[in-house]
Amino acid sequence: MVIRGFVPVAAMFSCLAFMMIMEVAADALSPVRGPLATAGGVFLVVMLACWLVIASIAVFNRPRFLVPPHLRDKRRL
Repeated sequence: MVIRGFVPVAAMFSCLAFMMIMEVAADALSPVRGPLATAGGVFLVVMLACWLVIASIAVFNRPRFLVPPHLRDKRRL
């Protein structure tokens, strides 16, 4: 795991948890399936965006505001 990007990693796992909760709730509660499935889809898109940010931090060490100050000089993985 990239320790320089702990904020997007935490956000990615949180989105994964919320996405799974929404999809299970959508299956259990059929009358409100549409809004819950849509919310699950939104969490999926945010999770994929977090993957892009994690990759950007791992390869380019950017964006700087998400990299802890003591690790900003360390390059690449």
